[in-house]
Amino acid sequence: MRAAVYYGPADIRIEDRPEPTPTPDNLILQVSCCAICGTDLKLATIGNPRCHPPRIIGHEMVGRAVHVGRDVSGFDLGDRITLATTLACGRCRYCALGLGNLCPNAKPISYDFDGAFAGFLAVPALALAGGNAIKVPDSVPDEAAALSEPLSCAINAQALAGVKAGDRVLVIGGGPLGALNAELAKARGTADVMIVQRSEPRLSLLRRLRGITVIDGASQDVLSAVKDGTDGMGADVVIVCAPARDAQEEALHYARKGGAISLFASMPKDASAFTLDSRLIHYGELRLVGASDSRPEHVAAAVDLMAQNRIDTAAIITHRVALADLHAGLELMKTRQSLKVMVYPRDQ
Repeated sequence: MRAAVYYGPADIRIEDRPEPTPTPDNLILQVSCCAICGTDLKLATIGNPRCHPPRIIGHEMVGRAVHVGRDVSGFDLGDRITLATTLACGRCRYCALGLGNLCPNAKPISYDFDGAFAGFLAVPALALAGGNAIKVPDSVPDEAAALSEPLSCAINAQALAGVKAGDRVLVIGGGPLGALNAELAKARGTADVMIVQRSEPRLSLLRRLRGITVIDGASQDVLSAVKDGTDGMGADVVIVCAPARDAQEEALHYARKGGAISLFASMPKDASAFTLDSRLIHYGELRLVGASDSRPEHVAAAVDLMAQNRIDTAAIITHRVALADLHAGLELMKTRQSLKVMVYPRDQ
């Protein structure tokens, strides 16, 4: 089968690889489609020491079961399946606390196990034991199912930040995950959702999202726009989806007193320090929360939202490429010409 294989920083090759081996304790999925994630872009530029080459990458996927091992229960041939792709160990203290996404021994799909930029993917026993394989109802299209994993990360973040019905939410950064966070906030019954983006063509792409106010961060006064949209108070929750220091620093100014700021995007490892105005936090009783990854229950919740047609995936998926054109898809993301790019690993 053809697959995208990571060999090192900026070294991803499309090449022939053997199909995964059926075993009594695994599933094998025929991959339907797999979206490009920011972590894939990182591998294609600066690399990541957590990814052990040579490794087939790609993890925002959906596929159909073509092998069900005799020791595997709960699945049948033909089932459509997506994955919670961080495989926790199930033995450490974090796992005992129900925080498998923070497990220090976690083994992610596409880092420790081969991923889904390929015709087939093996779901290992560790994933099955941890409940990481999630069935997808027939009512959910393949592309929506593939976005369940990134949506699950937004579900985790918004739960931690306390987003609730009636809130006014501001998303800073209009990339693919910013768009998903905005759609999720709307689906949670918030009163207003605003999203800040500085550049084209993403500004125009974001304007396809219905019921979401797009703020041009390059030409508008963001603070004035936020105050105008919140009766002068500021946002109940600010979700920072831009991996930039100024975005994280400015976020505190956009939140109302008693509000919350979610640091959703990760900063570069050697440039992650930023300055906080502690008086804003102290006198404003602000909550500053992090969010990292997701767990199987978040992916299951994402699939449920997709089944209810609550997320506008048609607006968020802006480009589709064949596996042979993966590098073109990565370039679209690198140059911010797209939102989500969907990869089809087999001839359709």
